[in-house]
Amino acid sequence: MLTRVFRNDWSALTPPDIGRWTPDLRVSVVIPARGGQRRLDLALASLAAQTYPEDLLEVVVVDDHSSPPLRLPDLRPAHCRVLPVPEGGWGAGYARAYGAHSSTGDVLLWMDADMVVCPEFVEAQARWHHVHAEAVTLGRVRFADTGPQSPTDVLALARTDALHRTLDTGRHHAWVERVLTESNGLRDADHLGFHAYVGAAAAVRRSLYEAAGGVDPDLDLGQDTEFGYRLWQAGAVLLPEPAATGWHVGRAGTARTRLPSERFRTEVLAEFMPHPHVYRERVPAHRRRIPLVHAVVEVSGAPYDLVRGCVDRLLDSAETDLALTLVADWEGAEEGGAARGTRRLRAMDGRTGQRRDRGGPHLDLRLIQANYLREPRISFATSAPRTGFPSPFLLQVPVSWGLGQVALSRLLASAERARAGLTELFPAASPTRDAGVRLWRTRALARAMRVCEEGEDLGDVVAALHGRYRIHAGEETLTDLSLYRSVPPPPRTEPDPVEVAAPSAQTGTGEYDVGEEGADAGAPRSGGWLRSGWERARQRLRRERG
Repeated sequence: MLTRVFRNDWSALTPPDIGRWTPDLRVSVVIPARGGQRRLDLALASLAAQTYPEDLLEVVVVDDHSSPPLRLPDLRPAHCRVLPVPEGGWGAGYARAYGAHSSTGDVLLWMDADMVVCPEFVEAQARWHHVHAEAVTLGRVRFADTGPQSPTDVLALARTDALHRTLDTGRHHAWVERVLTESNGLRDADHLGFHAYVGAAAAVRRSLYEAAGGVDPDLDLGQDTEFGYRLWQAGAVLLPEPAATGWHVGRAGTARTRLPSERFRTEVLAEFMPHPHVYRERVPAHRRRIPLVHAVVEVSGAPYDLVRGCVDRLLDSAETDLALTLVADWEGAEEGGAARGTRRLRAMDGRTGQRRDRGGPHLDLRLIQANYLREPRISFATSAPRTGFPSPFLLQVPVSWGLGQVALSRLLASAERARAGLTELFPAASPTRDAGVRLWRTRALARAMRVCEEGEDLGDVVAALHGRYRIHAGEETLTDLSLYRSVPPPPRTEPDPVEVAAPSAQTGTGEYDVGEEGADAGAPRSGGWLRSGWERARQRLRRERG
């Protein structure tokens, strides 16, 4: 059973002490590399000195088209292999994804090819994954201009615990240290906690890696930042592990201490990541691949006008960074439309005198789909998504509610201010809290779904894991659309369509509207009562004259 961690406060987790436990999970160390055979030899030598059991440790070196091809040195871990990247694949993102796919471990641990790591590097991180499957451990990354000259020197320094004294110069990722300091070691991290993730020395359970979608093979730069963002949305508990230290060795390491350029963050990463907002707001709407909010509206059985009232208000929201999914039996609507097309119910409209068609609920669905088919922010689904992943928020709106123009912005601001996992919006006069608008934080919802037990309310579990915030709104913020006359009532169940028979010569030429009383109401009237009454009146008049 997973320990329930509140937000990202990993203090609730208690890992075993290094050197005083027995592991049973297999760890795969994935090293993407292109050239640099000498530095790779040093990296593999440091892995050969690990305290983690060698029968549970495999090392996969992914050769990204090196020339000459990389080879395995004599001094290396017992289970180590070089995996050439296939033709057509290229870049660090592809190498990481390919290595993860080809490895076999329960835990995936990333390491750069120019790094030398301390003997506890694997064990210090793996111990957390034995106690919590949602943990993502962040090793301590440092930089050194010079280092050991040979693999045997590395092994000797590792066995005498002299690596720290030889390599530690104090240089580090400045932005990572700032994030850790300002968030109490990520215990109090906000929605930007994923910025501490660095792919050079991080570990994740394979199950969580797959749930987050894996490393994007198409990203060569920034793939670790983007993957860290998706891990965060998937509900990962990020935690620093200072006992797992690795050093980038060589002058090239200096450039690694800086974040990617602002241009790259705004023009590339911001397309995939709605956070941070300062970068996303510069990206045109048509280039935003992942929306900030994924809204969902169940429209099955709802009349066309009611759906328009709800959906059009969402599309007109001041917050434009959203996508909308309309949920209904769209396939059934198409099949029903085809069946009804061959035998339509035709009747006289009493107000206009024109024939009209009754298509029932299937007609409403076809009208809804036709109206929004060209709207790029709207998609259609037969079942509601369980979370908003990879969007940070999932918005659930009952079709009978209309949101004001700034309602969504208010919800988002309240959610971030309170750091709530669930933010609920109710009408001020509502006697119950069962039919309001709900804004779910994706990472909180994803984690709650993994720990929610039978009989528990999902909203209560999210509240326990990440907090809840409730807002009572006026009519200008939340409108009950079902109260307006312009919105027709839900459609009734229609009988099988029938064609109204043509009137006989005795009844004149008019057509009669089809009523709601059944088959009798749709039958032509005979006029017999009128003729017999007129005949009796004529006979009485003749007797009076006689």
